[in-house]
Amino acid sequence: MLSSPVRLTKDFKSSGSLTRKILLQITGSIAIVILASTVVNYFQVINKLKSQTLEQLEKYSIERGEREKSIFLLAEDNHAIFKRVFTEQLQLARQQNQDPKAQFEQLLVKNQDGAIRNRPQIFDGRKQSGIYIAPSVPITPEIRRRVILLYNLLNSYGSAWHNRIQDTYVITPENIAVIYWPEVPTWAQDIATNFDMTKEEYFTISDKQHNPERKTAWTGLYYEKVSKLWLASCETPVDINGKHIMTIGHDVSLNELLDRTINNHLSGSYNLIFRADGRLIAHPKLMDEIQEKNGNFNILESGNQSLKNIFQAVKDNSSGKVIIDNDKNSEYLAVTKLTGPDWYFVTVFPKSILAEQAIQTAQFTLFMGLLSLVVVVIVVFLVLRQQVAIPLNELTVATNRIAEGDFNISVENHRQDELGTLAQALNLMAQEVESRTKELQRSLEQQSVSVQQTTATMDELGASSRMSAEQAEAAAVGTQQVLTLVDGHEQSLKRDSSLREKVGQIAEELQSLSAQTHQIGNISKLVSELANQTNMLALNAAVEAVRAGEQGKGFGVVASEIRKLADQSKQFAEQINTLVLEIQKATNSTVKVTDEGRKTMESVVVAVNNIAINSEQISLNAKQQAIAIQEVVKAMNALNQDAAQTTNRIRHFNKI
Repeated sequence: MLSSPVRLTKDFKSSGSLTRKILLQITGSIAIVILASTVVNYFQVINKLKSQTLEQLEKYSIERGEREKSIFLLAEDNHAIFKRVFTEQLQLARQQNQDPKAQFEQLLVKNQDGAIRNRPQIFDGRKQSGIYIAPSVPITPEIRRRVILLYNLLNSYGSAWHNRIQDTYVITPENIAVIYWPEVPTWAQDIATNFDMTKEEYFTISDKQHNPERKTAWTGLYYEKVSKLWLASCETPVDINGKHIMTIGHDVSLNELLDRTINNHLSGSYNLIFRADGRLIAHPKLMDEIQEKNGNFNILESGNQSLKNIFQAVKDNSSGKVIIDNDKNSEYLAVTKLTGPDWYFVTVFPKSILAEQAIQTAQFTLFMGLLSLVVVVIVVFLVLRQQVAIPLNELTVATNRIAEGDFNISVENHRQDELGTLAQALNLMAQEVESRTKELQRSLEQQSVSVQQTTATMDELGASSRMSAEQAEAAAVGTQQVLTLVDGHEQSLKRDSSLREKVGQIAEELQSLSAQTHQIGNISKLVSELANQTNMLALNAAVEAVRAGEQGKGFGVVASEIRKLADQSKQFAEQINTLVLEIQKATNSTVKVTDEGRKTMESVVVAVNNIAINSEQISLNAKQQAIAIQEVVKAMNALNQDAAQTTNRIRHFNKI
């Protein structure tokens, strides 16, 4: 029975590691926190990036607008200066009625095609202005004054402005052109005679029909095939007395502007330029198409819906905001207007860039979080292994040793935490179990001694019961003899003396029977007391059996049987006491009758008859008591044997 708890302990297998469960819980919790923080960080980053990017985009757009419009403002300022100087000097020449005919003929010559151009012998187009006068133009003093004045002014101002301006020229309604263009020095000599400059855009935008406000105007983008340059022309009409006498022009090279527009942009964005009428000036992916159409690429006529959405968003921006949210294309537009040509410089910033940057930041945060998680898990694993797993394993080993009967353990309990408290409790438990086991062993040994003593007493009681039964039988035989003598007293008077002797003997026997009956009463009391002691002994044995647990179940069964036999013995003893009292009463009555001289034989016969009956009953009860005592003796022997076995097992259990 003692081996059962050990077997259960050995067969038990844990379903998992506490350290692993804690690690999984910690890992899961931290992973959830990392994922949640990553999501929160993503939205925080994207909002912050949006704010920073839009602020940067607005600043970039304004700075680019200021930079790119400078060339256009410079051209308009140049025209204003040139217009003022030319008007003043022309009025002065008119007032003096000057006619620079000699200088005119010295510089110019009429060619075979009828056009008047610079004399090749003295003309250097890299330093001088070229002159072209169409064959249909009548040469008058006014024409000569204008041409010579323009020639001198362009030589002066054209060379001064050339570092920023591609060329400077003047075109008159009569189809006369004076131009300073060092990069194309023979432009005036190469122009075709039938070429009418007054029909070109760079002149028509300055006539009264197309420019009634008489302000400086700009052409669209066009590709100049001779110089292979992208140009835009600034045209300023000059009217004197309400008459359009000429148009001042600057051809502004846009190659650098276009190059900056296409190549210099914020990361992930792109730039484009278009006019208010939808004419596209610059686009990083459409420059070939713009060139094919000679700068006449109209957004509204194209099939590019994305461009149309951009153009419409800019045109609908009545508030003049720099940043426009173009939801149709999922992008932000930074718009600035280039003063002068009134072109729109637009920076397109896709919203997906913000998401990509936010995702990259979130990925980095997630990666660092996971890396931190790995480090935390390793650290927690080492801490748990050192601070929890190893101490718990030591406690488990100690518990198994206790279960196997080894109470000589001592678990370290110096820690000031729950495991330290558990170790201290385990040490106290081992000491308490060892103490109670020793106490149980001592109790069982004492119980064994008590059982042996009770067995010896019961043996003596059995012998006394057998002697009482024999004496009761002898008394019954004597009584029968008395009855026989009483029945035959009439046959012989001579026998009276013999009867007296017999009666005297009966009286003596009755006195002896009274003494023996008294002795039986004492034995019966002893049996009753012994039954009480046996009952208490069985009760103690049952208590010890309960304290012994599984090892004392057999001992408890034997104790229960002993308690039943003790109860039966007590009942028999009580019956014997009752009978003994009756016998004592009858015997006393018989003795009294005999002492009185045996007054009446009938009373003697009745008393003797009662004595016989009671003697037989005493004999029967004495025999039953002897049998019961034998059963008690057997039970006590069995109890003694089980107590000895239990004591031996406990000793063996302590030795394991």
